[in-house]
Formats: sequence, C-alpha cells, structure tokens
Amino acid sequence: MIFRVKTAAVILFVGTLAASLASCDLSVDEPDPVFDVEAQYKKDSIAIDEYLAKYGIEGVQTTESGLRYKILEEGGGPAPNKNDIVSVHFTISRMDSAVIETTLKDVAIRYNIYDTVFAYVPYKFNFGAGFVFSGFQVAGLKEGSQLMKLNDRFVFYLPSKLAFGTVAYGQIPANSPSVWELKMVQIR
Repeated sequence: MIFRVKTAAVILFVGTLAASLASCDLSVDEPDPVFDVEAQYKKDSIAIDEYLAKYGIEGVQTTESGLRYKILEEGGGPAPNKNDIVSVHFTISRMDSAVIETTLKDVAIRYNIYDTVFAYVPYKFNFGAGFVFSGFQVAGLKEGSQLMKLNDRFVFYLPSKLAFGTVAYGQIPANSPSVWELKMVQIR
C-alpha cells in the first residue's frame, strides 16, 4: 500500500513538473539593440537648437564635449581650487521651459513648485569630485562649474549624455536634454 502511494506521488510530481515545463516560453527573444549614444546626442542637439531659437538666446558657447553655456553674470570673484567646497544656487528646467527644481524659494513660488519641506539653501559639493546630484554624477555640471568663478551666474544647456543619460530624474524623462542655471555663491 505504501509503495502504491509513493509511486502515485512520484507520478503526480513528474506530471506536474512536465506540465509546468511545457507551459514555459522557452523562445529566445532578439536582444534589444545597443543604445546609440551618438544618435541620441544628435537628437538632443536639435532639441537644444530649437530651444535656443524659440527663445532668441544668443551668445551661447559650446565645449568639445557638447556642453553649451551662456555667461549671464560675471561676478569677478576667485576661481575655486580642486578640494574646495563650493555652494551654488541652481534652477533646473526641461526643454519645454517647465521649472522642475530650484534652490531659490522665490523661483519655486513663482513657478508653483514650492514645497514647505524642501530647504531652499545653496547646494554644496566638493569641487574636485564634481557635481554629484541626487546620486548622479552630472558630467556637464562638473565640466561647466570648472568655467565658473565666485558670484558668476551661468546657464548650461545639457544634452542627456551630460545630464541624467538613460535614467529619468523626477519630471525629466530619460534621454532628455535639460537646462541648468547656476550661480556660485560661496567657496570654502
């Protein structure tokens, strides 16, 4: 009797296993195509060109990496050194001009993004380490901040490869260029 129960249990197990395996989709999908950074950069460049034309922005300079910037105000202060702690006020916008984040309370109120929990204070970072923002190394701002001196105010037009890349950040979709206005307010 015990032999028959064990045999029945084994048959039931093997049958269940066979049915489970038969229901699995074992087909091999084609791998996703490799992300084309250069094609995305061209697309971002067109979006930035259109943005600059739409708002009549002139006097924009471009670095070898593709970072575009405009000096809005020269503060005349000293340049930071490699290990200095730098404080900046910033405002981040999308290409549709929607302001999505800022360290300036008056800007947050003006664009209806004010949050009573957020501390509207300058953002601090180690100048030598670069601009690490919410866990992201923002390459365009690391490069761009190297151009700045104390009390300078710049606007940076970042293609996605120099901003958040293939990762979305808040209201900035993945693979999207962004606009960052920075004012360097302190060097320690």
